[in-house]
Amino acid sequence: MNQAAKIVSDALLGLDFKNVMIGDIMYTIKPPTIKVICRAIRNFSTVEMSGDNIVEAINSLPEVSDGLLKGLSCFICGNEKMAKTLENGTFEEIKEALEVCFSMMDVSAFQCVSSMKNVSMLAAKPKQ
Repeated sequence: MNQAAKIVSDALLGLDFKNVMIGDIMYTIKPPTIKVICRAIRNFSTVEMSGDNIVEAINSLPEVSDGLLKGLSCFICGNEKMAKTLENGTFEEIKEALEVCFSMMDVSAFQCVSSMKNVSMLAAKPKQ
């Protein structure tokens, strides 16, 4: 079976999800909608990051920030309400969960950014 057929059949059967463990709690992450991606981008835009791709940018982070937790919360439950609970996870768990989130969507748009503030431009271009 080719990869496209597998992706479509998994989506139709509800098998297109991944589980991550954060702070001894298992969370299910499903492929995000455009609305969820925009919510996450809004939070990630507050985090200064650099790197040639999203994985490098995540791995270059010195610590977990509020913006990262809120963005991850958006990927998990669709809004920012879970950010406080995610604080119980380790930095490594948070980074791994973010990598899983980005692996579930086409991140080619994110590959060329040097900071997450540039990612916010994907959602809306500010007036000048």
